Amino acid sequence: MKRILSAIAMLIAVFALSSCGINKEVHQKALSDLATAQKNYKDQKGVNDMLKKENDKLAKELEALKKDMLVVIDEKMAMNREIADLKQRNLDSTDMIDALVLQLRQKGASLEDMESKKNDLDAQREKMLAERDRLLKEQDNLKGELEQVRKMKEAAEKRNAEYQKLMAKLKSMIDAGKLSVNIRKGRMIVSLSSDILFPSGKTTLTDEGRSALAELSETLKTLEDRSFLVVGHSDSTPIKTTRFPSNWELSSQRAIEVARLMIENGVKPEMLSAAGQAEFDAIAENDTPENKAKNRRVEIIFLPKIEELPGFTQ
Repeated sequence: MKRILSAIAMLIAVFALSSCGINKEVHQKALSDLATAQKNYKDQKGVNDMLKKENDKLAKELEALKKDMLVVIDEKMAMNREIADLKQRNLDSTDMIDALVLQLRQKGASLEDMESKKNDLDAQREKMLAERDRLLKEQDNLKGELEQVRKMKEAAEKRNAEYQKLMAKLKSMIDAGKLSVNIRKGRMIVSLSSDILFPSGKTTLTDEGRSALAELSETLKTLEDRSFLVVGHSDSTPIKTTRFPSNWELSSQRAIEVARLMIENGVKPEMLSAAGQAEFDAIAENDTPENKAKNRRVEIIFLPKIEELPGFTQ
């Protein structure tokens, strides 16, 4: 660059001298050299500017590389620290294992002992799991039984409420001694004395009996969701007639006559059935006239509904 400037200065000087009397050829050559020098200057300046831009770009890239290198160095240092930490942990773990092995050796423990203990623990665990399953099954069974008891209790409470309601409706007849209401063999029973209903050895209803049954029917016919079994009973005194060869026939016919009269007084036929049990369902010993009178009776049994039976589930 300095040489170019020197050449230009020299050419200017020659040009100046030519104007003072130097010949035309020298003057022309000096002008040509000056033009060439100017062109070279411009070209060199362009190259210099381009190189400067390249240098600036390279300087920025170098700065970015330095920053990236610092990041890489930081990451490498962090990795070195992690490696050192892992190595230390490994050493600590090794020391711990060595200490445990030493303790096991000091206590005389062996791999076989540990395996045996593990097997014992596994066996105990299996027993505990089996016991747990048994207890869970037992718990489910108890829940089922509890639910059944709850339903039975509800049914019993319902029957008791129905019993109390019936007692209230029949209170006047009970007080008058025409009938009794009780629970026997888990069933609600209305009992009427055969001595009130029938003459001795007969199946024709007395006026008093017809009146009592008519009054009873007024209550029973309102219980449309119930069914009744009318059962005739006798004492142990045998009977043997053409019509009634035994107490079976007598007790059965009396039950039929009671059921027929109840139907005449409004009780639906589908609610009733009749049977006789002769002397084979006594409520007292047949050893006195009073006890025999107790056994001579007609019972109207409230048949249980299916949902009231123990163990029934819908």
